[in-house]
Amino acid sequence: MSHAHDLIESLVKEYLAQRAFSQSFNAFTDEIAKAKDGKLQIDKFIEEMFDAIEKTDVDRLCCMWETWQSKVFNSLSRESIKIANQYEANAYRMLLVKCVQNNDLATCNKFFNKMSSVTLNNPQWTEWYTFPYNPHAREMEPFKRYYDKQWREVFAISLHNFLSISLASPSYSSLSAIVETLSREYTEMSSSRLEFDEELMDDFAVIAQCTSPIKVAQSKTSLKSLFKSFGKKQQSD
Repeated sequence: MSHAHDLIESLVKEYLAQRAFSQSFNAFTDEIAKAKDGKLQIDKFIEEMFDAIEKTDVDRLCCMWETWQSKVFNSLSRESIKIANQYEANAYRMLLVKCVQNNDLATCNKFFNKMSSVTLNNPQWTEWYTFPYNPHAREMEPFKRYYDKQWREVFAISLHNFLSISLASPSYSSLSAIVETLSREYTEMSSSRLEFDEELMDDFAVIAQCTSPIKVAQSKTSLKSLFKSFGKKQQSD
């Protein structure tokens, strides 16, 4: 999969350069560099997430998760999306805990109004509607874990690992599927041709090859060239 993405990026960059789309080329190159720097993205996200929780910034926290949902999580498997939703829910619950610690019921209500599509009539959130009004919540399940500093640290590490895996699993676009298919067919074709050539080799050919090696890679049409010729053929048609 990474091979297909590298090839697509190379072809797009070459196309933009040939068309003299310098601004698009620079923007595309910058975006690729940022996307490959996944660790910094994750560290920044987690840092900003806890900052939003500490400041009880409902809008910023929700916006951050919406961005990751649309750009990363929605392309994952159903099971992985379910896990992502659980991490998101835990982040929101930590925010509610902070609101209660600050005696900020207004922000609690703001959160439930903003996220009503997720929390309303959801069994996983039913108890949390009473949480802001429960004076003993700190000692009760399912609330007390969110007060535990060690649990929060484990949560941060676990979330970091999950985000790393998620970023390493890019969406399988139609273009990627085409490249993967053509790449596989090209590899199979090259392999079949090599096997056929080897069957025709006699002892003298083997000796000649040993004394004067031929670089097979130079004689083969590269996969990249194959795509170029395919594109030219499409234009001529």
